This record gives sequence, structure tokens and C-alpha cells, in this order.
Amino acid sequence: MGGCEQRKHNSDHSDIGSYNCPSNRDHRDSSHRNLHPNEMYVSPSVMMVMRHSERVDDCCPGWIEKCNKEGKYEPFDLNMPSRLPIQRPLKDYTRDTCLTRSGVVLAQMVGRGLLMTDNTPDVIYCSPSLRCIQTATWVRDMSGSKALIRVEPGLFENFHYPHGVPRFITPLQRHIFPVDKSFRPFLSLETVVGKQETNDDYNERIKMILNAIAEQSEVSHYEKELKVLVVAHASTVDMAVGLLRDKPRKTVDMELDNIAIPVPYCSLAYLKKKASYWVPSAHQIPPVTYEFLSTKYNHYFVHRP
Repeated sequence: MGGCEQRKHNSDHSDIGSYNCPSNRDHRDSSHRNLHPNEMYVSPSVMMVMRHSERVDDCCPGWIEKCNKEGKYEPFDLNMPSRLPIQRPLKDYTRDTCLTRSGVVLAQMVGRGLLMTDNTPDVIYCSPSLRCIQTATWVRDMSGSKALIRVEPGLFENFHYPHGVPRFITPLQRHIFPVDKSFRPFLSLETVVGKQETNDDYNERIKMILNAIAEQSEVSHYEKELKVLVVAHASTVDMAVGLLRDKPRKTVDMELDNIAIPVPYCSLAYLKKKASYWVPSAHQIPPVTYEFLSTKYNHYFVHRP
């Protein structure tokens, strides 16, 4: 498959992170169902938080206007998808853009890296942004994971959109992706977009969602190191390292303005559970490096005090 074109995925299940996982049914229900003799609950011990891959609007500014030929999409650059992944009005892509063709390849390489290093994710969460859902899909496919993707609105970046909130793809439109249709989000989209957030609010929201993910136990048939992949935004990677560590730090407004520079496309933070906090572990996943591009985040920035 080339570009952003997607195929219909089978609703495959895995023992962990599966379509029918009982922990999905109600996050507020602290009681667990009775387990079968060969089942047990396991909690995450590894959390991999990554930024989405390359987006079309960054490579081709003004692409919506330039590719619109009497309402029909016509790419004008070979890095643009040959056709758009979702049938919807072109204007809806303005604030909810898709991946470039090279963005798809980059996500696939990261997925292959997870497979090569024995880090195939057991559970996958992602932001409702189309670019994040696409990235999660390609990483999943290439890593060999059978986990269905849990779309979590609470993972979306801060809503400082001067021209309005993005029009995300609908649950029905998501069906071409391997999403978990039974998953109940920790925060509804209405709750997230219905509040004018301050920077402190944004930090607290991401901290709450990441902690909720970290505390979500899953049913397994054997004791294992449960690995969770979170696909979201550049700020999510920075906040995951900063907010979940032993001595937390927030990401301030000024740092958010240019967060995409120190946290490039497909940057991945690999965090290991230690007592009540999470410790970044370097060199777990090999980076992808081109002549003038790398998926490695800026260590000095992300690990600042």
C-alpha cells in the first residue's frame, strides 16, 4: 500500500489489549470479573510514548487549496498520498491532516524497530487525530501486534486552535482502521473540547490520562512484561518523560511553541515502571536517521530538570 491509503483490517484479537478486554467495559468499575483458572491480571511495566509521523500540511503548506480541483483531490507533490484515506470534505483535512507517503514509510520503520527489539506492543492507545490513528496503524502492522487501537480523546494536544477545533473522523469512519470499537475512553471528546484549557490544565489532563493508562490492568494467560504504546503528539512525548518521573516537571507555554523541533516525527520515549514512577530508558529502540533528519528527540531538552 502506498501513501495514506488504508486497507480494511480484520478484527483480530489478542490475549492482551483485545477487542473484548473486560477492563474496557467500565473504567469506573473497580471490581474485576472472575478469572478463568488460566488467566491473570497484569499491569503495564513498559510504556512507549511516541509522536505521530510526517504530516502533509507541514510538507505542503496550503495543500488543501492547491490540490482542490473543482472539489476533487489531485496531489501536486509525489510525497502526497495518491488518494485521501477518508471520504470526507477536503476542508475537514485542514485541521485534521493525514500522513505523507514518506510519513507512512517512517511509521513502518518504527514498527519494524519494535519487532526487531522484541518490543511488540500488547496494548495501543492513540490520539483521535487522523495522523495519529494512521501512525498507530502502520506501527501496529509492522510490529506484529494484534492489539486493537484504543482511540483516546484525552490524548489530543492542547486546543489552542485559532480557527476552531478540528473536525475529527467519526467512529464509523474509523472502521477502516484496526480500532477497538468497544473501548470506552477515559475522557469523552465533548469533555476535552468543551473546556478552554490553560497550559496547567493541559499538563494535568495528559498526566491524568497517562496515569490512567499506566494503571489499566489487562487479562493475560501468563505472567509477562506488559508493553503499552501511546501514539500522540510532540508535547505528549515531552510530558510523558516530565510528568511521570520521580521528580515531575511541567511543560510550559514557551516550550510548547516550538516543541516539534526537539521532538521530531516518530520520536519515542521508552519508559520503565519503577515503584510509583516511570524511568526513561535510552537506546531501547533504534532511531531512524536520514542525512538531515532523525527520530531521536533532543535528550537535553526532554530530560531537563
